[in-house]
Amino acid sequence: MSSLGNTDLLERHLVAFFASRSVTPEAESRCIAWAESICNTDSVVISGFHSPLEKKVLNILLEHKHPVVLFLGRAMYKRIPAEYQEAIDEGRMLIDTVRDFERHSWNSAQTRNWYVAGIADEIYFAPFDETSKLSPMHYHFNRYSNGNVKIL
Repeated sequence: MSSLGNTDLLERHLVAFFASRSVTPEAESRCIAWAESICNTDSVVISGFHSPLEKKVLNILLEHKHPVVLFLGRAMYKRIPAEYQEAIDEGRMLIDTVRDFERHSWNSAQTRNWYVAGIADEIYFAPFDETSKLSPMHYHFNRYSNGNVKIL
């Protein structure tokens, strides 16, 4: 694993966010509202920020200068995007990796998601259907973790 940014963010209250690649407009609206409301807390949002909705949530968090941890399912960026660099420089972002593979894959995404959920104090999911890859993870953490697990 490699890290870039403020590793102290991992010591704070971590709230994971997961969303499938496709969500309904209603679900997207609820998740956007959730992202805006979490900006009024001291929690750190942690995710892979890989799906389109997760990217929208990340953009909201960055616009509000809210602390985030971005976990990659692949090797570290060779060039850090400018909006990420600003957040890193201000101490409100950590980019971390769970694998050193050059390319993102389904397996690396699953490794990343399960790792992120495992270290989070709370887990929030965008609504998903029972065929979603998020379904087994939701079931597991909802049943076996002591943390707060919710579908928005």
